[in-house]
Amino acid sequence: MWFPRWKPWHLPNVVLLWMTSGIQGIIRTNDAMQSEIHEGNAMKYFLFTHWLVMCLVSIFFSTTGFAEPTDGANQREVDEEENVQQRAREKYAGIWRIETIASKGNTSEPDKRIIINNKVDGTWTLFIDDEEFSSGTNSFGPTCEPKEIDISITSGEGQGKVLQGIYEVEESVRRLCFQGGTGSRPDSFESFYGDESVVVTFVRE
Repeated sequence: MWFPRWKPWHLPNVVLLWMTSGIQGIIRTNDAMQSEIHEGNAMKYFLFTHWLVMCLVSIFFSTTGFAEPTDGANQREVDEEENVQQRAREKYAGIWRIETIASKGNTSEPDKRIIINNKVDGTWTLFIDDEEFSSGTNSFGPTCEPKEIDISITSGEGQGKVLQGIYEVEESVRRLCFQGGTGSRPDSFESFYGDESVVVTFVRE
């Protein structure tokens, strides 16, 4: 094999060739390092961004996402209250005749036939000897002890008044107690001389 004969003046060219090759290697090495650094930074940035997003999502759902919307919770409370009222209206409903009235410690039977028709929608109509006397609406507090009732008179005798009372229903007998004047709601089914409590006992027709 033939090799070119080396001459002293070839040294600069050899050195130049070696330096050029070394520089190119360094450039390639630096490019690879820059690429690796760039890829590493990109991966770190991706991981940091992913972690940050997950933290924000967790915070959001912990405060609002998994909690029931306020409007939904309020609506559910309204629905539950309406269900309680409806069950009370259904139990209170029917045609009832006044059997006795106790007032100021005295109990008597009415000398006229007094009927009250309570409907399942909460409305009522009072008849005396088959003639309409007054009508109105009821609202209930069936979870109280004793059970509470507000009787609103919307037409007829006593129109505009609201009687605050208590009640109990047992099969075919119902008792109602309220203040005859403008007194507060009574807390027992008793009538004493000197107070305004009126206790009415109904029987189902």
